[in-house]
Order: sequence, then C-alpha cells, then structure tokens
Amino acid sequence: MKRLIVGVVVLALVVPALALSACGAKKVPAGAIAAVGDGVVTQEQFDQIWKQAEAQYASQEGAPEFPEEGSLHYNQLKASIVNYLVQNEIIKQRAAEMGVTVTDKAFDERMKQIVQQVGGQKKLDKLLAQQAVTQEQLEQQLKAQMLQDEVQKKVYSEIKISEADLKKFFEDPGNEAQFNVPESVDARHVLVKTKAEAEKVRALLEADHSDANWKKVAKQYSTDPGSKNNGGDLGNFPKGRMVKPFEDAAFDLAVGEISQPVKTQFGWHVIEVTGKTPGSKQTFEQAKPSIEQQLKYQEQATAWEDWLKQATKDAGVVYAPGFDPALLTASPSPAASPSGPPSPAASPSAG
Repeated sequence: MKRLIVGVVVLALVVPALALSACGAKKVPAGAIAAVGDGVVTQEQFDQIWKQAEAQYASQEGAPEFPEEGSLHYNQLKASIVNYLVQNEIIKQRAAEMGVTVTDKAFDERMKQIVQQVGGQKKLDKLLAQQAVTQEQLEQQLKAQMLQDEVQKKVYSEIKISEADLKKFFEDPGNEAQFNVPESVDARHVLVKTKAEAEKVRALLEADHSDANWKKVAKQYSTDPGSKNNGGDLGNFPKGRMVKPFEDAAFDLAVGEISQPVKTQFGWHVIEVTGKTPGSKQTFEQAKPSIEQQLKYQEQATAWEDWLKQATKDAGVVYAPGFDPALLTASPSPAASPSGPPSPAASPSAG
C-alpha cells in the first residue's frame, strides 16, 4: 500500500534513463532544473521529492543511512528523481497533444480506493505525514501516474499479436519447457514431534482412513497449523515443492496408501496420497492464452520504451548544471588520474 501512495522514489528508481542532454540555444530558466519541450521541471518540484525520499529512509526500520552527498547512491537517487520528474513533464505535454486526459470521476474513484485500502482518511493522513507528503502532493503524484497509464493505453492500442506469432512461439524448441506440466500428487499428512507419536497416528489412520477420521486425527495430533484444521490436506503439488524426504515418500506412495513415519526437519509425518496426476504437455489451444499474454507484455514494454525515447528526443531536454542524469550516473574514466583534471566527457558544459 505504501508504494501505491508514496511510491515516487521506488518508481523513480525503475524509470529508464531515457533523458538525453542537449546543447544549444535552449536555456534552463532560473528556478528550474530542466527545460523540457515548452515546459520546465522546477527546483521546488525536485526539493519536494527529495524531502519525501529522506523521510522514507528515516521511517523504515533497519533501513540504511540516507546516501552521503557525492556518493554513488546519492547521485543515483538524484538522477532517478530527475528522470521521474522529466518523464512526468514529457507525458503531460504529449498527453495534451494526444487528447488524453484523466477524468475527475476516475480520479475521485481512485482516491476513494486508496483511502479504503489504507483504512480511512485518518490513517492515510498519518502515513502521509510520516513520508513528508501533503494531500495535495499525493493527488498530484496520483494524477501523474494515472495520466501515464492512460497514455500507455493509447500507445498499446496498436499492438496486435497474430495467430502466426503464437504458433511460432509455441513451436520454438527453446520454449518447450514452458508447456510441460510436471507430475503431481494430492496428499494429506499429520505432523508430530516423535516417531512414537507417528506410529500411533499411523495405526489410527490404517484402521480408518476415511475423510472424517483424517479430520479427527489431524485436529487432535497434528502440529502443522496450516493443515491440521482441514484434515491435513496439502492440496496438489509437483516435485520440488516439498522438502526432499517428504517428497520422496509422497511420490513413491500408491493412491490410498498410508506411509511409514517420515522424518524431516519439521518432525515426523504420516502421509497419504489421495490422487496422482501424470506429467503431460499442454496443447497449443491450452497454452495459447498464456503465450498471448507473455508476447503482449513483451510488445508493450518495447513499445513504451520506444515511445519514451522518441518523446524525450523530441522534447530536447536540457539540464541545469549538476542535474543531468547521464553525468550523475556516469562511470569515472578508467584512464583518468584521481588527482588530475576531470574528463571533458564528464563536464556539464561539454556538448
């Protein structure tokens, strides 16, 4: 929930570093950190997000110290916030050109959802205070995220996955493993502390392994809180899901057979397999929905990245000294001497 409300820093860290430095006639006006198309990103906008980042670090138990000024992490955080704000400005400008908006109704509904998810306006106010976020800032950030979502929908609307694309993916030998359905079993168990207890439980279940008796015995004897109240049922699972001694015993059992006591690090188990499903391979029709979803996600990611790159290039972004993300995150030149002059490539005025 915290990410939904004040996830600016988290979001910023995953924003692609798409912004391109530009040298030329365009200048960054006073009070701004970047000129973006016909607009700007202000120092005040940056300071607000930076303050929120500091508050988020301070509010998290066991979190590392806030990055020291000039350190790699400090510069990365600074760059990510600049990228976030620049991207928001680009999207705002392009959305207006595309005729994309966020309606008041959609925004009000989203705000209501957030308030409900947090547990009420008072709890939201408390959380915002901890994160140094005002209600107005929250609303601005939410509107920016919702506007991005609407622009993405427009960008994605042209994406089509053909039947030929689906078949090609399904028939590619490199993807074959995705469509193999492993052998699995349905099992139930009773977990106890000692072998003697396990022998006693086994005798009770051998005498009567009806569902009713399993429920009675599991409830009385099992120490597994996750299954003791539902007859020891563990559901269906493939190999690799359970600890090895338990798995080996379960897959060796015939359906309806009660195991000998099985020891694991959790204690002693008495197991019954109630069903087995052999391994198989999905047909094309069975696999089709998941393939389509996978390919659609891939196409959407590529389309959005390409759109952002072009929109950023068209905006001709120019940064104030000390705010160019490319320079903030650039690796030092390996040929440069620590005591020598800075590399021309790292100079803010280079261009």
